[in-house]
Amino acid sequence: MRHRKPWTWRGCGLVLMWGLAACSPGVEIVLEPGVVARIDSTSISAAEMRDFVVQMPQSLRLQGQDDPVRKRYLRSLLGKSLLLLEAKERGLDTAQVVQTKAMQYWRQHLVDTYRQIALVPNVQVSEEEIRAYFADSGLDRKRQMAGILVEEDSTAKQIYEQLEAGGDFAQLAAEYTIDEQSASQGGVLGFIDLEQARRLQIPDELFRSLPNGQLSPILPMGTRYQIVRFLQDQPVPLEEKRQQIRNMLYERKRLEQEREEIASLIRKLDVQLVPEGLEFLLDKAALHTRVRLTHLADEEVGQPLFTYKGGQISLGDYLNALWGDMRALSGWGVRDSAEVVDTARELVLTPVLLAEAAQRAGLEEMADGQQRWQEIRTEFMIKQLRQEEVIDQSEASLEEARDFYEDNEDLFREPAQYIVVEVLVETEAEAVGLMRAIAQGATLGTLAQKHTIRQGMQEEDGLMHLGEYERLTLPRLFKAVKAADLNKITGPVHVEGGYSVFKVLNRQGGEVSPFFQVEKKARALVRGEKREQLFEELVNDLLDKYKERIAVSDSALAAALPDTFLQRHAREAPAKGDG
Repeated sequence: MRHRKPWTWRGCGLVLMWGLAACSPGVEIVLEPGVVARIDSTSISAAEMRDFVVQMPQSLRLQGQDDPVRKRYLRSLLGKSLLLLEAKERGLDTAQVVQTKAMQYWRQHLVDTYRQIALVPNVQVSEEEIRAYFADSGLDRKRQMAGILVEEDSTAKQIYEQLEAGGDFAQLAAEYTIDEQSASQGGVLGFIDLEQARRLQIPDELFRSLPNGQLSPILPMGTRYQIVRFLQDQPVPLEEKRQQIRNMLYERKRLEQEREEIASLIRKLDVQLVPEGLEFLLDKAALHTRVRLTHLADEEVGQPLFTYKGGQISLGDYLNALWGDMRALSGWGVRDSAEVVDTARELVLTPVLLAEAAQRAGLEEMADGQQRWQEIRTEFMIKQLRQEEVIDQSEASLEEARDFYEDNEDLFREPAQYIVVEVLVETEAEAVGLMRAIAQGATLGTLAQKHTIRQGMQEEDGLMHLGEYERLTLPRLFKAVKAADLNKITGPVHVEGGYSVFKVLNRQGGEVSPFFQVEKKARALVRGEKREQLFEELVNDLLDKYKERIAVSDSALAAALPDTFLQRHAREAPAKGDG
């Protein structure tokens, strides 16, 4: 691979926006019928070429319908084959890091396939089960709730005593509750279902059984305290909850089915805990609250923790799985022998044993299984090549991040917000008429009441707020407002939905954030641009390196992507005035 150019601040387009270089010799090459290009024994057919363009996101499609456009599309499609060719040349197909990652992914694929074939068909949820759960769970009704929420336990006790002595709930709620929404309604929050009650930390049993009108005991709600009562009930149709209940019962049954399968596999495969491995792990945990793989010597990593017919689960396997779970940060998974066994069953035994069952069922020997394995290996070979040539080379220094920040200040501005008064009409002629009326003394607010077609703005005298949402949904108007002078009539401006005449009353935000606040963002953007440029250069280098092994039929390419096809699937041009 030739030496890469130093990274520069030039525009970096996507790889598929570059021309195809060194792929088509001067003499027309004739390939097999229906084949557009070939790299070694890998062919790209006309159908693949067309599907590639059709499935491409609209924003990445190219404009135009000539040979350069066709070759730029082909260059992008050739990219994956070139990367795979280079990965093989470097021996990444046998690299340990690729084999390990691919095998982990392959094992998970086997597990998922086995679940779908052997377990999922046995999980059924009946209509009777849905109806029974609906009736028994309390989901069949909503209850109108009133509450008093306070900060202190002593205040709650004082209020409770007054209520028991006959105090008026609504009046006490208005006086004491810190929930502003319900204070003006006598503490009434509205109708809630069981799930909403749980979010309010109301116990299930209390929601189900507390009679209407009766006070609850004082209930904790985080660091606060509440007293609630229910006023009336409202039935809930089963259809509202049917799918939710079905999904919940299905998942519960699926997990139970999987637990039974794992228990069966533990017996069939004679899974045994290795006492020496367990003791060693617990000894390490006594020294290190959070045992990591780095705490083990190389020869200790392979020490078995479990054995089974045909294999073992090592201490390294266990710790790798453990540290894929956030709970490990608290020392979970190594505190005692029972916890190790339970954790291993959840994180390691289940995937290992299901993968073993899948292999014994012959799933990996099936034709589509072998094809999927090759696809996975290919994917991880290409990922590793990209890791070495692009990601590992794209770190951003502080100086680069600061340079990018100074050269691209607009990317680091606080979101701008504007208050404007606007009249939107359908035609430019109408907008010109508005400008004449304003020159004769009419106000925008008065004109908006009579003429604006912007929904809801007649009642607001045309007064509207523009922020981030409007920047995305009304880009033309937002751009015009951003460029306009404060307190000056502007228009007519062609915007979304018609022609606008407006005045900016207030402008806030838009300042550039200080570098220390956005350094991480600047570094991330630098890395992104570096990766894009490095990837383009990698593909360029590969096109040059393997040009003698690439054959392209210009006539077949033109037939696969005729001008009419390219015109039909071209990227939509930006609307005039969008900038």
